[in-house]
Amino acid sequence: MIELNLIEAASQTIPAATAPMAAVPTSAAKKSKLPLLIAAAAVLVVVCGLFGILKFAGVPHALEGVLPAPVVDALGIPDPSRQGPTMDARSAGQTTTAGGTIASRRAEEEAAAVRRAQQSSPERVVQAVQPGIFQAEKRHDYASLLPMQKLCFQKSMAAQVFAFVNAVTPEGVSFADLMFAAPNYYFIRGVAESPVIQRNYLERLKMGSSEFKTPELPENAPATAVTAYGVLNSKPEAMQGAAPFVKDGEVSKEIDALRGLDANNRLRFSGLKNPKVEDFGVYKSYTYNVTTKADFQVVLSFVEALAKSPVRVGVERIKMTAAGKKGVSTAMTLVVYSSN
Repeated sequence: MIELNLIEAASQTIPAATAPMAAVPTSAAKKSKLPLLIAAAAVLVVVCGLFGILKFAGVPHALEGVLPAPVVDALGIPDPSRQGPTMDARSAGQTTTAGGTIASRRAEEEAAAVRRAQQSSPERVVQAVQPGIFQAEKRHDYASLLPMQKLCFQKSMAAQVFAFVNAVTPEGVSFADLMFAAPNYYFIRGVAESPVIQRNYLERLKMGSSEFKTPELPENAPATAVTAYGVLNSKPEAMQGAAPFVKDGEVSKEIDALRGLDANNRLRFSGLKNPKVEDFGVYKSYTYNVTTKADFQVVLSFVEALAKSPVRVGVERIKMTAAGKKGVSTAMTLVVYSSN
């Protein structure tokens, strides 16, 4: 029964031998506990101060979601990270650069979109296209004029240039070349009977011109030679720019009306049957290069009658050249503008 005896012996408690504990002096124990008490008091002060700051200012952004929820709840400190999305006074009153809050601007845009959707397409076009943008453009120079305005300009200025040359040219001056070019350019080449007549004539031309030049003459030119070109210092008289285009099927009638201005049949134009036609899409131009043997006074009467008439034929160029014993050869470039 040795096994049972061993079990019984092991189950018995054997008291352990202990050495007697040395006694610790009371003053030494108090000194060892003093630093611990000071440190604990400092930590308590820091913790209380921290909780006070958190209580007053709330949880800093860097600590949002870090502090335990029981601590935050016990102190009554709001933690934005544990709250749902809210709109404070700043976000509620946020405005746009155009004025008004974002919500009000968005509401206005949505209302405008609804109104546009309710409008028909023609109504939107009428609302978007204002009549004010179609105000007549003020056109001051010849290059900016519309085709029919250019035509009226040509008619008026051709008559004025020829009338000006006729008024300032004295007896004793013979023309070799006389040319008009739209809008108001002229060129004169001829000879005077004396240097006095030459100087007086050039001075008269200069006084009536906004631009005037007398190029240098060759060495073998006579002392009384006249060569000058300039721009007439004048404007069209009562230019009607609202004249309608000639209908395509009525161009020949307009040419017949032009012939009717030569009541005495002294012009006898050649070249009115074969115009050069250019199609610009919106309108067409019919250009006639015609010639005649008419002299200066006949041409002057013709251009003055054309300027006063409703005939819609423009004058782009007139060139008169002395042809010796054959008289004077006059070439003209006439133009008609038509549309459907």
